[in-house]
Amino acid sequence: MSSLRTPLDSHLRSLELLFDPDALSSLFNRPVRAAHLRWKRGRSAVARLHDDDGGVRWLAMYSTDSSVKLEKTFRRALTQDVEWERFALDDGILASGPIALDPRLYPVLRGFRRAGLEVPSPGFGVLKYNPFRRLVFSVDAAGIPRLIGRASAGGHSITPGLLSELADGGVPVVVPLDSALLPPGLPTSKHLEYLPWYGSGDLSTVPLQVAELPARSAGKALALLHDQAPIHKTHAWRAPAGRLRSLIRENAELIPENGGRLERVSAELEALLRRPGRAALIHGDFSADQVLVDGRQVRLIDFEWSTYGAAASDLGSFAAAEALESPRADGRTVLGLPRTAALLNGYGTGPATVHDSETVAWTAFHLLNRLREPFRACAPDWRQQVDRRLTMIEEVLW
Repeated sequence: MSSLRTPLDSHLRSLELLFDPDALSSLFNRPVRAAHLRWKRGRSAVARLHDDDGGVRWLAMYSTDSSVKLEKTFRRALTQDVEWERFALDDGILASGPIALDPRLYPVLRGFRRAGLEVPSPGFGVLKYNPFRRLVFSVDAAGIPRLIGRASAGGHSITPGLLSELADGGVPVVVPLDSALLPPGLPTSKHLEYLPWYGSGDLSTVPLQVAELPARSAGKALALLHDQAPIHKTHAWRAPAGRLRSLIRENAELIPENGGRLERVSAELEALLRRPGRAALIHGDFSADQVLVDGRQVRLIDFEWSTYGAAASDLGSFAAAEALESPRADGRTVLGLPRTAALLNGYGTGPATVHDSETVAWTAFHLLNRLREPFRACAPDWRQQVDRRLTMIEEVLW
């Protein structure tokens, strides 16, 4: 494989299989591809397996020394009569199974099985799936109002009451439903939450010709969020320097030949972010797909990374995400892209403003934060894609 010049993992050489859709499809004897990779060097890899019919499953690769971790899952498959696939590799084992057999989510979804419900099924459609961690699904079954369900292996990280307090402060958010108000028969636990269905999709799916108004509304909503006082003690200031150093180290380990370029980026960003500007309660992972849209009205969602930080960070996060989805974007035009420009316009009508130079610096930071996405997406040409992203960061900074 030309995109993998040296083995990524000398103790788990089969990892390279996940970056070769043809070889992976040959192994499974049907068209498949891997994505959403999490990798522990020398030990394991967990990914999402996509079938060509749109279905998704979990995929796990363990080294020979670590393969015992799948034994409980294999026993469950046998006792529950659930179909799964297992392949012996030269240096370990590769296994895949349906969401219902996800090793970490299996206990969370047990209540659905006991109630005679299946996820996924026609009444429970998969919206997002992060194997071994999280499942977001739609609930559209007979006798149940349309809802969004979220199952999390580790419990939900949002501070209790945060969303309710934000809503009370005028921030347009979607507040989870009280379990006492849920339709009878719907499973409940601390690892499950349900939200009312809102709108027709997220801002990233709105056609550009009609995206300006909802994007402006998203900017106004973000300004309202940034005007809130810290709600809980966990919302303490977190300086970006530590995360910056981690990002540089992780990316240099992945592609050592980029080390020099990354160090120059690090030096420039460290100087720019040393003066972070206005501090605020921030979303922490803001992008167009975190904004639900209903006409020109919007709701902000997914506050798992909310903290107290630089207001410009959310604006830069949004700009970085749009730049990476825009084929004609370059580092010199990131703030002029359609959704970003409209968002900034709406944000500017709020109670406080952020200087463009701050937003540009944080755009570069969030591009760096997303630098390894092609690798995590198991793209065969991930090295080339990473190089193009690094070039965009350099264009933003210089």
